[in-house]
Amino acid sequence: MLDKMQMFIVLAECRSFTETARRMFCSQPTISHQIQQLEEKYKTILIQRKNRQIELTEQGEVFLQYARKILLLDKQMEQELHQVNSPLSVHISHYIAEKYFATILPLHIDEFEQQSFSIKSNCYESLKEKLLLEKTNFAIMPIYENDSEFQQAYKVDLLFEEELFLIMHCSHPLAGRKVIYTRDLKNQTLLLPENLYLQQLIKDKIDQKNAQVQYMQMTNFEIIKQAVLSGMGISFLPLKIIEPLLGQNKIMAKSIHGLCIKRQNAIVSNPQKMLTQRELNFCKYVKNQFIHYGKPLLNANRMN
Repeated sequence: MLDKMQMFIVLAECRSFTETARRMFCSQPTISHQIQQLEEKYKTILIQRKNRQIELTEQGEVFLQYARKILLLDKQMEQELHQVNSPLSVHISHYIAEKYFATILPLHIDEFEQQSFSIKSNCYESLKEKLLLEKTNFAIMPIYENDSEFQQAYKVDLLFEEELFLIMHCSHPLAGRKVIYTRDLKNQTLLLPENLYLQQLIKDKIDQKNAQVQYMQMTNFEIIKQAVLSGMGISFLPLKIIEPLLGQNKIMAKSIHGLCIKRQNAIVSNPQKMLTQRELNFCKYVKNQFIHYGKPLLNANRMN
């Protein structure tokens, strides 16, 4: 039956018995016979000849859609059967891998006691590229409003949203202020990660408040944290980055009156590709972990 469906798809594409026979390495009578068998099985007319051309009937168009879906499912089933004993590849951002997965994965991991994993962390641009090149069906990664074209092309399942707080050394002049305004950032050195979308998110918020700051680009959150500890400047970072240092009189997090910078993290998947059952189970597990353990995981208490 699958061979007949494949033949029908080829016929629908080229609209010629001669060309279909050539592509399928068979005779034209064989093509006609298989079409007849399909029509007898489903008790309907799938094609009609008109002016020496092959046209699909309305029923034929419906059959074509389902034939493509069935062949795709067959291919995915074959791939998944071969992957049962192979590690499940999980592509994830450096940040989530480092700050959340150590907490998430041990929880109820017996659900996957027969499953091995290959967890690969990457930067935002690399994760985008893997999705665009179809090297992965899904990725756990940040999403940015100013990259809307990418978001619109993919399915986005939000995991959590977090605020970026103003981070500074405890000896910084602003550290003792009870209330900080955007005007207080004037001439401050603001350290930014190299991610262009996150840079733009922060800059847009700062520009909206007409704050005049000096920007300095660094590689990632961890390097920025070390630079803040060294007194090189201030930055906007998630609390998770500095969590181990809070209360040690080394570094502190502050809110800015009237300014709130937030970033979302999500499971991003290709809507044109069906996730395997293993991938679906894992994504469901991750989403449930953030739902059930969201508050302690995200440390959502707002700073004063």
